[in-house]
Amino acid sequence: MAKTRYLSEAEKREGQRHIYLQEMYNGIAYSWLGDTIVYLLAIYFSASNIALGYISAAAYITGVVLPFVPRIFHGKNHIKVQSIVWVFRGVVCLLYLGLFFLTGKAAVLLLLVVYTLFNLFRMIGVALHDSTVRTVSSPSNRGRVVAGMNTAYQSSSVVVRLVTAVVLSIERFAGLVGLLFLQVAGVVANLLAAREMSKITSRSNIMHKKGRTVGVLFREAMADVTTRRRLILRWLSLAVSVVFAMATPFLRIEVGLSNAMVVIYSMILSVAVMAASYVSKQYSDRLGSRPLVFFSTLFSLFFFLVWSLISAQTKVPWIFVLGFFTSFFVSLISILTFRLVTQVMPDDETVAFNSMVNFVIAILAFVVGIFSGFLADLAPFARTLLVIEGRAVGNGYTFVFLFAIILTAMEVLFSVRLQELGAYTSQAAAQVLFSRHGLRAVSMIEKLQRTTDPAKRRFLMLSLGENFNNLATSELRQILASPFSPDKLEAVRTLADRPRKALLGDLIRVAQDDDSYVQLDAIAALGAYRKEERAKEVLLKLMLHGRWASVRSMASKSLARVSEGTEYLSLVNELSHSARHIDETIDYLIAKRIMDKSGSYLTEFFISIEQGRSPTFRQTRYAVIASMIKFDTPRLAQLYERMNLGNKEYLSSFLSESRDLALIDLNYTKILSWFAKEEWEKVRDLCMTILEMSDVSFDERFNNLKHGLLKAKEMEVSVFDIQDMLAMLYFSYSLGKNVKS
Repeated sequence: MAKTRYLSEAEKREGQRHIYLQEMYNGIAYSWLGDTIVYLLAIYFSASNIALGYISAAAYITGVVLPFVPRIFHGKNHIKVQSIVWVFRGVVCLLYLGLFFLTGKAAVLLLLVVYTLFNLFRMIGVALHDSTVRTVSSPSNRGRVVAGMNTAYQSSSVVVRLVTAVVLSIERFAGLVGLLFLQVAGVVANLLAAREMSKITSRSNIMHKKGRTVGVLFREAMADVTTRRRLILRWLSLAVSVVFAMATPFLRIEVGLSNAMVVIYSMILSVAVMAASYVSKQYSDRLGSRPLVFFSTLFSLFFFLVWSLISAQTKVPWIFVLGFFTSFFVSLISILTFRLVTQVMPDDETVAFNSMVNFVIAILAFVVGIFSGFLADLAPFARTLLVIEGRAVGNGYTFVFLFAIILTAMEVLFSVRLQELGAYTSQAAAQVLFSRHGLRAVSMIEKLQRTTDPAKRRFLMLSLGENFNNLATSELRQILASPFSPDKLEAVRTLADRPRKALLGDLIRVAQDDDSYVQLDAIAALGAYRKEERAKEVLLKLMLHGRWASVRSMASKSLARVSEGTEYLSLVNELSHSARHIDETIDYLIAKRIMDKSGSYLTEFFISIEQGRSPTFRQTRYAVIASMIKFDTPRLAQLYERMNLGNKEYLSSFLSESRDLALIDLNYTKILSWFAKEEWEKVRDLCMTILEMSDVSFDERFNNLKHGLLKAKEMEVSVFDIQDMLAMLYFSYSLGKNVKS
């Protein structure tokens, strides 16, 4: 069978493995080739703030070439193109070695040219990379895959940046030599990343449709409300990232940190991005991106406000903490908006669509980057802008951070109006994110997905059932909706132990489904919803018209719990006579016990003999009745248990405990002989004597049981066997010792 351009699940899993490895190597490469080292090189050669602003935006500015990518590479396999441009991305950085021979403006110019070329190839790869992510993932796990990629990237990045800080702290490598050595090492890591990328399976070719220009795609995207809002939010998030990147020169120029300390700061930012990836992986596929973006933008506003108010003399640890939290929320917004855009990306024009998106980013990044550099040049005025009680508040980059606040405020406005199918409302998401129960629900759901041990899964389901957070409710609803889930039975039982009104409708659907393998458990669970009229109506309908006898009996038991009255007792009595299996009989007995407080059903004590039931059936029924009446020890079920195991002392042990009743004590040896010889008439006569001497009129249940047992006098003794006689003796003794004193 011919394969389509869409990958199989196995190919997707293999592709995810390679893309994670590629991101790991890429984290190493970009840590040495990317903006932090380039910032330090630019500051080493005394670059202007405008140049620094350009560097912060260069990663996006080069997107202007993307409209030409579909035309240039039309018909080429997109993975092959992507891996090749990734190779060029690294090799071009070898031109940095020319900085050994240049100084001043010439060095800065070479630096900017090489960094622009680096980002030009990078941007082409990124445009294709978005398509790769879409290829190796599916809508249900895309948030997890994107987060996993970010985790792999940032994990390696953190380790490498720590190594970089150590290298740059060594005096010999603290300057130009160390910075350029790291660039060469980055080229090697970049080649390894390109190698992993080339191993990803792809049957998609880059396509260019004539007439489908950037302008056409832009107009179409802007005409669709959903796409327009997502794209604007994506563009704003990247604009904020460009502005926030200016915090790196702020630390070097304003605060005066060393190269090694600046790298440590960048390492902290990487940890923050890892944390953001983890949060995205945990929550985005469940809650949706919209509520997470909204909350993240609010927190970003606060932290950028703090950036604009701190002074250059603020203690470095506090600045690093501030950088961590700002990077966390800025990165989280970026990850989430990327996820939002991939959801509306057209399948047949992925590369062209990405080219349009990144073309707009390029223009926006250029404007934002240069404007940020211009604002940084206003440092002397910015330092004296805010004066509180005669003391200047702020720093030389206050205008830069105020600009970030304006952009973030725009993000807030667009996130509020964002539409996302299946996403939680902000209020519902807040109940998950800002509550202990919500966080525990996420933890339990994650463990459920990883755990295969049945006992552990049952424990986790029980814990989930005790958690009334809306995320736990949503997870249980999904399990109930599944035709088959290993946790469905436990989910239903959980709702019986911990009734949840929000899931009553879901439980009713399962209870009414005659072909659900957990129907009986669902009907049983409905018995826990005592104050719900809907549950009562459904149970009555199932009791009267249920397709299976077991459904009718189970419904009667649950209806008894819900109604707790004698309203339906006559119906239950009538239905119970047609019960065929022991489980149905037990259900009806329990229903009668709940409905009939007087125990009138006990007058039919020997009905199972009249119906010709088996020894096992009768043993079970007698044991259930004994359990419901809750006589003191010994238990009737235990006597049957010993008898069934062939324990010859089963009767003598019972009689030894029963000698507190005079008639038992007087006839101890005779009873043993009667049972051994199966002289049932003598056993019956003794039991009838005990019953006739027992005044239990003070208790209606006991009295009805007595009348039920006395009916044995009117029955042929031949219909009885050892099961019945042991029950008759047990109940006669139990009533005899409970007489009114």
